Amino acid sequence: MKALVRSLCELLTCGETVVVATVVESAGSTPRSSGAKMIVRANGSIIGTVGGGLVEAMTCRDGLALLQAGDGAARLIFVNLTSSLAAESDMICGGGLSVLLETVEPGGSCAIAYARLDDCMRRGVRTALETRLEEADTLRTMHHAVLDAPAKNSIAFERQAGIMRLVEPFIPPSSLYIFGAGHVSLFTARVGAMTGFRTVVLDDRADFANRERFPEADEVIVLPTFAGCCDGLNVSGNDFVVIVTRGHLHDRTVLAETLRTPAGYVGMIGSRSKRDKIYASLLEDGFTRQDMDRCHCPIGLPIGAHTPEEIAVSIGAELISARAGMGK
Repeated sequence: MKALVRSLCELLTCGETVVVATVVESAGSTPRSSGAKMIVRANGSIIGTVGGGLVEAMTCRDGLALLQAGDGAARLIFVNLTSSLAAESDMICGGGLSVLLETVEPGGSCAIAYARLDDCMRRGVRTALETRLEEADTLRTMHHAVLDAPAKNSIAFERQAGIMRLVEPFIPPSSLYIFGAGHVSLFTARVGAMTGFRTVVLDDRADFANRERFPEADEVIVLPTFAGCCDGLNVSGNDFVVIVTRGHLHDRTVLAETLRTPAGYVGMIGSRSKRDKIYASLLEDGFTRQDMDRCHCPIGLPIGAHTPEEIAVSIGAELISARAGMGK
């Protein structure tokens, strides 16, 4: 969802009007559940998916019709996947989907709301988007509002007295904190962003830790020093820490700070001899062997990586594996 929101904001910033399709209700066996989203562009291309096959074809057709009409209207369509048409399209389903199609114009209330959502997701803030529509001769959007995230992570959709109300939670993905902004960090941040992490790069050198060098990162933070580097980050058990600073002493400092947080994954670059020296030093300072066992070092899957790009791929693969294991 992070990537789709960002893509939508980029298209709107470039002055493009699009249709955003959202699955608001689903019943039975369907390819995507409520909350799935897709962008339909005037050139017929799409970003995201509402399920492929028949669902996607109907959504694209009706989305393009809305764009061609150019009147800013919305539409609610129902796709029956139990019909013979679905069977003929080889969709192994037995249910139905309601899909809301909404025209989104640059500078409009929806565009403004999505810009706020993008900012919140970059900062790791849970929010929700409320959309109200009026059912009359045509379906029209009344307003959008960014709200505090509801307790439940599922969307809410209701229709009453000619008014539709949709509330969609937007939950930031797990944060990936990369300490160090050198060559390995540069490519690890790219892999992290590409694989869906909320990626934050931190270093004490402004000429390395900057937006120009890390355009894919959600946040780039210049630290006054690595001491106290986790202060104010609110690292949770769902978050990941990668330590790739420019020296052993900085790595030791960051590891000590990180082990005081509940981070679900901690990884540090370096040889086994470097690891053992850092571990011994931390044990002397009162950390336990159990603390050391939390750290993955040397970081990355053993794929024979040598270049910064290859090392980043090995680190990314280990992060994906750890993230998948957290869900078990």
